[in-house]
Amino acid sequence: MFKITTEVRTILLDEPGIVSLVDDRIFPVIAPENTKGDFITYQRDGYKQIYTKMGVVDQIPYVNVAVVSGDYNRSQELASLIYDTLSGEFSNPDMYIQLEDSTEDFIDNKFIQVLQFSIKQQ
Repeated sequence: MFKITTEVRTILLDEPGIVSLVDDRIFPVIAPENTKGDFITYQRDGYKQIYTKMGVVDQIPYVNVAVVSGDYNRSQELASLIYDTLSGEFSNPDMYIQLEDSTEDFIDNKFIQVLQFSIKQQ
């Protein structure tokens, strides 16, 4: 599950609506310096293991996906597309993704939408 962020990026890049707005500007942890236009970053923000007397029964990573845009409405549009794209069941790998939390911010003249997802193996 440590490589789950790679799967998240692949799912985002498979969505034409997202690609039409950010091209391939979807980066792990931080965007390269001087990145132009809107972009998305993603990072694993936590990892929860559920134990029983028999050992680990579940592993749930938490992944933050952040939209960075100079335009507030576009940041919301991208956040909505990300939510729609990532929420639900997937078969390769077999997993279920759900939104746990979201927030927004304004830093360095950019609007930021942050969505936190939990990812559970099916």
